[in-house]
Amino acid sequence: MSWAKDDPRLTADTFTSLTDEWDWHTPLRTDYERRQALVELDVLASMALGITLDELIDIYRLTFTVLSGYEDDTWYDANGRIVFSKKNYGDLTFKRPDFEKIKNAPAGKVFTRTIMDDTQPGGPRERTIEYVAPFDKCDRVEDYKTVWKFFTQKYGDNK
Repeated sequence: MSWAKDDPRLTADTFTSLTDEWDWHTPLRTDYERRQALVELDVLASMALGITLDELIDIYRLTFTVLSGYEDDTWYDANGRIVFSKKNYGDLTFKRPDFEKIKNAPAGKVFTRTIMDDTQPGGPRERTIEYVAPFDKCDRVEDYKTVWKFFTQKYGDNK
């Protein structure tokens, strides 16, 4: 097993390190990995239901316009963390004016934000989030095509 897309933000040992126990080290620890898993599940479900690639793309474009709008303006860093999104992630991401200032930063440049995190037991605590350039967006339609090709080559053609 492997990811259907080559990208340095996708951990190569995601599938080889699986165990029967669910713990902190269980895969899909980054926003980028979780997004890629959803793309791959969309393709696998479509194939299982006999939906063609073109039909899947049409469904995405025509039915999931809000998702499409968010995804078209969600930016990931080199480590797979969402650095900015049109969708409101609160203090976990930069706001648009601040992101516009750093959007074209050179690879390897690190930006930090310190926030109050109230998501863990024990109450609020200060946490510093690190974002590493370069920053880029995903294209779900292109990713559907890449994943579809991967699965048809690996497991046979489906329509």
